[in-house]
Amino acid sequence: MITTPFEPEAPPGKKGKVLIVDDDPITLGMLEANLEDDFEVQAAASGEACLANVPDFAPDLVLLDIEMPGINGYETCRRLQAGRDGHPLPVIFVSSHDTLEERLKAYESGGTDFVIKPFEADELIIKVEKAIKLEAERWRLAQEKDSIQKMAMNFLANLGESGTVLQFLRNCFTCGDYPTLARMIMDAMQEYGATSLVQIRVPSGAYTFTQQGPASPLEESVFGMMHGLERIFQFKSRMIVNYEHVSLLVSNMPTDNPDLCGRISDNAASIAEGAEASAKAIFRQEEAQARSRQLHLVTQCTRDALENLREQYRKQQRDTYLILYTLIERMEKIYSSLGLTESQEKTVDDTVRGSVAQALHLFERGLDFDGQFTAVLDELKKLG
Repeated sequence: MITTPFEPEAPPGKKGKVLIVDDDPITLGMLEANLEDDFEVQAAASGEACLANVPDFAPDLVLLDIEMPGINGYETCRRLQAGRDGHPLPVIFVSSHDTLEERLKAYESGGTDFVIKPFEADELIIKVEKAIKLEAERWRLAQEKDSIQKMAMNFLANLGESGTVLQFLRNCFTCGDYPTLARMIMDAMQEYGATSLVQIRVPSGAYTFTQQGPASPLEESVFGMMHGLERIFQFKSRMIVNYEHVSLLVSNMPTDNPDLCGRISDNAASIAEGAEASAKAIFRQEEAQARSRQLHLVTQCTRDALENLREQYRKQQRDTYLILYTLIERMEKIYSSLGLTESQEKTVDDTVRGSVAQALHLFERGLDFDGQFTAVLDELKKLG
């Protein structure tokens, strides 16, 4: 039996509801008598009465005479089928004329079957029952098809939404700064029709982004009050997902669509979790870059200090050579004024030259120290 949520069902024990339409009272009475034991029956004496009774009675089938005053059976059938959204109402024409032309007109107007007057009661009951069952089966199959199509559409929608999350997770680790990460988050959420705001909190400060650009002080204060709440918190049409470094706020949750609302919540949580890991990666990268810059600065300072120390050492070597040779020359000039014997002069000269030779020997050993300076500086240059 064909019903809709707004149609009353036939009484228990009945196989469906039949509306009988005939302008002949005798035929109408015979049809009612033959069908009323198996079906819930209602009668109408014209096409106009038939159309008027259908909305309230909601028949599963119409037995329809062709030749009637007013609108005939063909026109009545056409009007019955109009606006049925692809779910026709079974109509069995009842006529005393059995020609090819009449059967073609019955078919073209939307009829299901054809019964010749006078009719056989058993045949009539079988045709009516079969037509109702056939249409019920068609309705069931149509409902199943519609359900399968909806399931397929939901599956495709979920697949597309999952693809958005996977695409975000694949790409979020390629960005090297917080504004780019925030833009990727908001773009991903926009795929679900969600308007979102993002706050990223790191030791250097909190950065809040909207789809229109920098956040207003009021928007920042909202994050300040909400990021300490539970992991996922929803208030009316607003929902926030909180992680240690990332908070994602959706401002237009579709509360009138619980299924979509749940999917957006799940996908937002996945996106926020990926963004949390990406924000940590960016922070670690910034830390590494800062340490590298600091190391470079320390290396440069150390290299400059060693260069300066080496130059001072080399200058000290040159000055000491000069002083010692000058000392020898001066000593040789004052030997004559001292009144020393030749033997005494030789003794003094040997003593001075021996001391100078020892001092120069120490400086020669110091050349190894200069080589170590050079090696250290070469390594520092590689680091710098």
